[in-house]
Amino acid sequence: MNIKTCFGISSCKGGVGKSTVACNIAITLANQGHKVGLLDADIYGPSVPTLLGIGDKEPEVKDGKFVPFEVFGIKAMSIGFLVNEDQAVVWRGPMLAKGLDGLINKTHWGDLDYLIVDFPPGTGDVQISMSQKLKLNGTVIITTPQLLSLKDVIRGINMFVKVGVPILGVVENMSYLEEKDEKKYIFGESKTKSLLLKENVNLLEELPFNIKVPKSCDDGKPYCFDYKDDYSSKFMNITNQIVKKLQN
Repeated sequence: MNIKTCFGISSCKGGVGKSTVACNIAITLANQGHKVGLLDADIYGPSVPTLLGIGDKEPEVKDGKFVPFEVFGIKAMSIGFLVNEDQAVVWRGPMLAKGLDGLINKTHWGDLDYLIVDFPPGTGDVQISMSQKLKLNGTVIITTPQLLSLKDVIRGINMFVKVGVPILGVVENMSYLEEKDEKKYIFGESKTKSLLLKENVNLLEELPFNIKVPKSCDDGKPYCFDYKDDYSSKFMNITNQIVKKLQN
């Protein structure tokens, strides 16, 4: 197993579209010719299996290790496969770190250019333990324009800085609604860029509302696999910036 680069996709508040963004970043990297693995470590709500259409499957075990699913050009493994679908997972930091270590080291990832880790939302001991265990090369934080969400982003930035994880940038999801070439800011004008400027962190992209995205999630087919349009080009911009920052 040779994993060249490992980075996280995180959010400091739930419901911001973190896992959806993580899947589409993974697909976009794969479309660029990279070997990509996606590890769903969201113990609070592992949704990657559903987003990739593998929610009703179980991973094979070969030589004592999990065989990740190969779908849409990426390899995927989820902590959700270790628990029943309707079961709540109550794991503290050390227990989670042990389980996560098993998922990483007991999975046949093979050679990867990038392993993307979909973090659980929040800024507590679970996230700290995971960050230290994974030795991340960096993380991307997903947010929405609301001030409450942005305040949590600042807490998240401070947490990752304290544990030595570089912030690759922030993606603002559900930024605006585009109608007839006019941007309508449902949550009001965004303050994300000005707040991040004070933290010396880049805003990688503003993703608008897109009515096709919920259907792609329900269908288990990532948007960037099915569509090549202005919305998917924003993910191209995001991934290009991530790759550039990781190379530096």
